[in-house]
Amino acid sequence: MADRLARWYRGADPHPDPARQKRRRETAALVNKSLMHDYARARNIPLPRLYAAAQDVAALDFASLPEHVVIKPNNSADSDCVMVFGDGVEHFSGRSVLPSQRAAFVREAFAKGRFLNHQTLILAEEFLRDHDPAYRIPRDYKIYVAGGQAHVILVVDRNHPRGQYRQSFHRPDWTVITDAFQTAHLPGPPSPPPARLPELIGLAERIAADIGCFMRLDFYITPDRVVFGEFTPYPDAGTGYTRFGNHMLCNLMNEFPDEF
Repeated sequence: MADRLARWYRGADPHPDPARQKRRRETAALVNKSLMHDYARARNIPLPRLYAAAQDVAALDFASLPEHVVIKPNNSADSDCVMVFGDGVEHFSGRSVLPSQRAAFVREAFAKGRFLNHQTLILAEEFLRDHDPAYRIPRDYKIYVAGGQAHVILVVDRNHPRGQYRQSFHRPDWTVITDAFQTAHLPGPPSPPPARLPELIGLAERIAADIGCFMRLDFYITPDRVVFGEFTPYPDAGTGYTRFGNHMLCNLMNEFPDEF
């Protein structure tokens, strides 16, 4: 992961083929959600509906947004400044926030953002519903891909206070990975395979074949579709993986090296 960070984002060891170096930089840039949206729309990949994109909080028309909405930056990480509004609550913090108070709440959050810069856009997106109505906040289905194939599926349940999120790891056939893999969240009970698992795997592998590299691809599963969320080329900054998890991911990157 440190090597990837140096090559993809700091210009170290550029590829001798200018076309492949260009592809490397363009793929790395997909971590930016605005560029990811352009990529996905061009390839007919389903995304959450985008209601608005604004340069700053003052330019965002909160009155025009629906009651249930997600506000996030286009270039952050670690869910920093991601807010999920609905039913008079911001669900990640658990704080009561009326629609009339949202602008002030978002302004306060973005003022404390850890990864924001002068190029940051504020996005207002569709609040997706999990395919299981028991989950108010949709679960993340994060798929580690390499060589055009899905290899590991991480399910993250954020319907708990921050710091108490639950996670489980599965193989593409939904076999549970029982060895400790990563420590970002608390271990949670394995969930039954979603009905749209073949659709999830199919979409992940279509994207994986197109990008031609190791990547974590993040999805949601709603009652009627699989929705792509984002590219994560540098998962958890390479930290928090157990010896087993490190070994497995390193093997993937060695067995299926990036095309660029």
